[in-house]
Amino acid sequence: MKTFVAVVDQKSFTRAAASLNLSQPTVSSHIKNLERYFDATLIDRSPKRFHLTKTGEIVYQRSRQAIGLIDKAVQEVSEYQRELGGLIRIGASYTVGEYILPPILKAFDQAYPSVDLQVRIENSKRINEAVQHHDLDVGLIEGKVTQHGLSSEPFMEDEMVVLVPEAHPIRKQSSITFADLQDQTWITREEGSGTRAMMDSMLESFNIRPKKMITIGSNHGVVQGVKAGLGLSFLSKTVVCHTGVEHLIMQLPYIKTTTRYFSIVTPMNREEISDSVDKFLEEVRALHQLSKNY
Repeated sequence: MKTFVAVVDQKSFTRAAASLNLSQPTVSSHIKNLERYFDATLIDRSPKRFHLTKTGEIVYQRSRQAIGLIDKAVQEVSEYQRELGGLIRIGASYTVGEYILPPILKAFDQAYPSVDLQVRIENSKRINEAVQHHDLDVGLIEGKVTQHGLSSEPFMEDEMVVLVPEAHPIRKQSSITFADLQDQTWITREEGSGTRAMMDSMLESFNIRPKKMITIGSNHGVVQGVKAGLGLSFLSKTVVCHTGVEHLIMQLPYIKTTTRYFSIVTPMNREEISDSVDKFLEEVRALHQLSKNY
């Protein structure tokens, strides 16, 4: 029927074949089969003209209706399948949960309004453990995934920067030596945090010896600590930009800023991932497309 409609619309077997990506003999065979089915000539194919018979007119109109109904059925089934339901239990580390996740949730909720969303925000280690124990369906975290049975996939790059209080003596120096970076007070996140792991790695890599470490269990608390002059910090630029403290960023000699990745964490066994979670992961990837060269 689709071939017949194309032939009539194009008024040519050759053009219909091209539009359907079929050979002309295949198109002719389709029309002959249809005529055999109805036991009637549908097209007057004399050398000088292309003309529908009366029977052909009836079959053409009904064919158009039938094709329209099929297309409508395909559309309705597709829309029904998109109407996913149930609950997705999402875990997020503090940086991701507070600043990256909300726009993702909004986009997903608009696309799949029948799916309920439950979000837990904790440090990366606890989110990984909850996904591992099936207390959460998916995690969006910073830092490494070391737990057995988990699969991880980076979805967004993030830069780590040094924050220095506005009134800190180091800002007043015309030049800064390596010795000046030693014995400073640093404000950091708690153990198990991806941000804490990045700071520990930075201090070790650049041989920075802290005088004192002040641990605060939230990004907001760390930012407020730097603003209050408690000490320096090594924090996500995502957090810095969302909290409006870009003016506290300072490039220090001997310390290079570095990048890390935020990652999707799911059970390694694909059969444990529901259709709803799969759609949620598609939304994350669509909003934060990484180059495949990461």
